[in-house]
Amino acid sequence: MEFVLTNKQKTNQFSHIFKNLKNISTDVEMHVKETGIYIQGMDPGHICLFELELKSYWFDEYNFDKPLRLGIHCELMHKIINCKEEYQNIRLKTTCGEKLYVTLYPREGQSGITKEFELSLIDIDSELLEVPNVDYDADIEIVSQDLANLITQLSVFGKDLNIKCGENIVFKGSGELGTMSAIMEEEQIIMYAVAEDTTVNLTYSMDYLVKFVSFSKLNSTAKMHFGKEYPMKLQYDLDFIMDQEDEEEEVKNYIRFFLAPKIEDF
Repeated sequence: MEFVLTNKQKTNQFSHIFKNLKNISTDVEMHVKETGIYIQGMDPGHICLFELELKSYWFDEYNFDKPLRLGIHCELMHKIINCKEEYQNIRLKTTCGEKLYVTLYPREGQSGITKEFELSLIDIDSELLEVPNVDYDADIEIVSQDLANLITQLSVFGKDLNIKCGENIVFKGSGELGTMSAIMEEEQIIMYAVAEDTTVNLTYSMDYLVKFVSFSKLNSTAKMHFGKEYPMKLQYDLDFIMDQEDEEEEVKNYIRFFLAPKIEDF
């Protein structure tokens, strides 16, 4: 198995994923298939679930030999990615499934130092969970940096984030020292849809949302979905280069996070 990224924006996206994934999961298992790679994991407390799907065509080169399951230590991968310079490509390769070789090397026409790394793969005893497609009560598409800024500001006021979707959208953080509410009208965001005669009023752990929005640089927009019967979903699409407007095709490359709402005590 060998795959290569030479596109500058995609190398930055790939780097950004692994720089932040360590904050959610200690280890991940990469499922390598002919059609691409897939990673599913949970945080140590099994509170949130995430999925990363990258089809073979997303990479600039993708050489597949046989299906593999590669156990990767996220902190170590983060340290490797931190060594990447802006002018470098990324190559990942394994021959026997016991070692992963990562090479950071200069793009064509540029000069610089080539860096090579050898990682010992780890055994991860995990089974993939089936994530069904469901119809949510409320769907929001928002500028990802706006969302990241809001969550960061709201986190100052409490450990929980209350989200209310009705005529407008209200994000509320509250704690012993005070309360902050962010009221958004439909025209202030990219897209907003809520089921008829429905009001969504749910509360989520702020700590996890802060971790999720750390991935905001992956795309200029973020998609949020809320339902009374399902965990919330926050998704960053990876099919399209950031700020590209043509999004007619079905999204097949993404990273997304699922988080169950808190159960209110009565």
